[in-house]
Amino acid sequence: MQGKHKSFIKHSAAWLYRENLRRKIAPLVTWNPIREPEPGCTAIIGMCSRLPSVLGANLRCLVAARWPELRRIIIAVDATQTAFPLDAHALMADCGGVEIEVVHYSDKQSAVAEHLKLPFVYAWMSWCLALAQVRTRDVLIHDYDALVFGSTLRSRYDEFARSGAMMQGVSWYGVNGLTAEDRLATTFEAFVNVPWLRGLEPIALFNKIGMKAGRSIDYDTTLYIQDRLLSAKERTCMPMAQAELVHPSQMIHQYTMFRKMPGAPLPSFSMPMLPLFASLAGDDGALAAAAGSLRNAPRDAVDLAGDGTRMNLQFLGRPEVDWTLKQMVQAMLALGAAPSRQLLDYGDALYAHVGVPLADHWKGDFTDVQRDWILRSA
Repeated sequence: MQGKHKSFIKHSAAWLYRENLRRKIAPLVTWNPIREPEPGCTAIIGMCSRLPSVLGANLRCLVAARWPELRRIIIAVDATQTAFPLDAHALMADCGGVEIEVVHYSDKQSAVAEHLKLPFVYAWMSWCLALAQVRTRDVLIHDYDALVFGSTLRSRYDEFARSGAMMQGVSWYGVNGLTAEDRLATTFEAFVNVPWLRGLEPIALFNKIGMKAGRSIDYDTTLYIQDRLLSAKERTCMPMAQAELVHPSQMIHQYTMFRKMPGAPLPSFSMPMLPLFASLAGDDGALAAAAGSLRNAPRDAVDLAGDGTRMNLQFLGRPEVDWTLKQMVQAMLALGAAPSRQLLDYGDALYAHVGVPLADHWKGDFTDVQRDWILRSA
């Protein structure tokens, strides 16, 4: 067998586990079809309440990149209102009056999600809770760990509205048994037609194990319904340039897995981005604190989130550090931020942590503009 699982037994076991999970969570979220949507678009964000500083950086960039048809932003918080109050009016004041709505998990939703501690359950539940409140024809599924810049969202939305497609992603999904030739759009930063989505049950969007052309497939959020319900013309893709999007893929996923298994040797390539988000949200000490943890904490107990979560960076190497720092510098340049000695020191701590000699620090694939910014940070 080809694809995600290499044997029928493993595929069947994964299918059974996923179907049981789907049955367990299906009753947790409901919505009604939307019959007469407003024109325009709503951005939805699934907020990780244990990483609140990420929201400030996210909104800072999204609001700067907004376009006329963006009517409002809906934030779904993965905690109850009692556990994590979030004031929509205060957020609106900080964001220049952009309309913002906030929805929280119920006690039962929060208890189930926290018990499972599965990143894709949190993502599905948060997006669906936000989708249930959307009143516009279109929605932007905006990742919590994505920073967008410039006018690219406007040009993408104009093309989406013109095309008549049901979904427009920024890339074609190409892992877990799928290839780019299958032409299924990644969910992050995707524009989607709301009447189509809300005509389905929320659980239809959830991850599913299936078969396609003899391959074992682990369908991520929305991929299964794209594959089964949309024609090739109804699924489109319009990439975003590197200067328009900084997206440390799986940052929230990896953080959640370290909460589930503290100190375990897990994938961690996006974890070093956490202090940047905190810094952009106004935490002036985030980078210095993270650098200190990299230099002084045990190898399996690095704290990059500032909340005591133990992270084992065993699988982090020089290529991942180079990539992370390039993303960080790009974000700083896109926001017009001044050169930063703190970021330079943090990068040196990252390189040292993974065993890169001092002479080889900051030798990655940086552009000339990025190198100039780095030199001016020294």
